[in-house]
Amino acid sequence: MPQVFLDSVDDPRLEPYRQLRTRNLTQFSAKFVVESKLLTQRLVRSSYEVDSVLIDDVALADSVNWLPADVTAYVIPRSYMSDLLGFNFHRGVLGCGKRKRRKQATEILANSELLNQIKPLGQKVYRWTGVYVIGVQDPENLGLIARTCSALGVRDLIIGPECVDPFARRVLRVSMGCMFNLQLSYANDPLQFLEWASSRGIRSLATSLSDDSKPLEHFVRAPFTLVVMGNEANGVPEAVQAAAADRVRIDMELGTDSLNVSVATGIVLHYITRLAHR
Repeated sequence: MPQVFLDSVDDPRLEPYRQLRTRNLTQFSAKFVVESKLLTQRLVRSSYEVDSVLIDDVALADSVNWLPADVTAYVIPRSYMSDLLGFNFHRGVLGCGKRKRRKQATEILANSELLNQIKPLGQKVYRWTGVYVIGVQDPENLGLIARTCSALGVRDLIIGPECVDPFARRVLRVSMGCMFNLQLSYANDPLQFLEWASSRGIRSLATSLSDDSKPLEHFVRAPFTLVVMGNEANGVPEAVQAAAADRVRIDMELGTDSLNVSVATGIVLHYITRLAHR
């Protein structure tokens, strides 16, 4: 691998990693940063292009065993890391990746081979599940949702309005790099998107406490199901609930009145992908 030894934290080549505690690379920077050897390895193995890797001199020897020869590795003394990053960091490795072009969900799904294989009754039925998040603002929640999607084989994660950046460092850290396994797309107008999805044969399912919601265990999934999850405090907007084809609730006991959105997503997805088709 190209090793570049740097002797100053002021070197401009280190800019993506500078003062990470107080800044985050946004979509406008076209880059993102992951922390730790594990996440950097998963970035390297993913379909995302690697801009560079930052390694301290203690971790350098081990990196030759896993870092590809064509990835540029900037090497600095471990004692420089904290000054550069703005916080104590002893895991030795960070990676900087390049974001892909933001794609609209309609663009992705319109070209999906799976969704174009809807069969008449009596022929093979294909199944597709997607997740659409609206207003999920906590990085840990979005990271856990991505990890759950990956674990349950739900590849399409659609980011709606007012959501945290899916490539924020904390989101990627909590997702354990599972965000790299997913096909990310965006839909900023929920009502318009649900109408479009319906026209493509996708049945939307929103979590809801409305009077016409049904217990999750009574839901019978459609071949193409879009699960809609909402904001941590306010849930799915009422207008979006009304526009969804189905509204379900997770009945709770012992006086519990709500669940964390990432936990609720896990429960719904497990039912949809493992149980609802039985």
